[in-house]
Amino acid sequence: MTEERKHEIIHTLQGIADFFIPVENEPALSMFGLVSRYNATGQNIELIGGAWVIENCPEPLCSLPS
Repeated sequence: MTEERKHEIIHTLQGIADFFIPVENEPALSMFGLVSRYNATGQNIELIGGAWVIENCPEPLCSLPS
């Protein structure tokens, strides 16, 4: 994966986190919720998961609870 693509993914993930709206069954964003929302965008051609987020993203993304 190129650095440019890595930064695109991080930017998209950060946008998902920034615009997260809590709901009754998901009061806080979780790693699962973040990756699920990213999958829903159709952009996850590399099939990243929570481990990728932990290894490559800055705080607070890398510290989201499971």
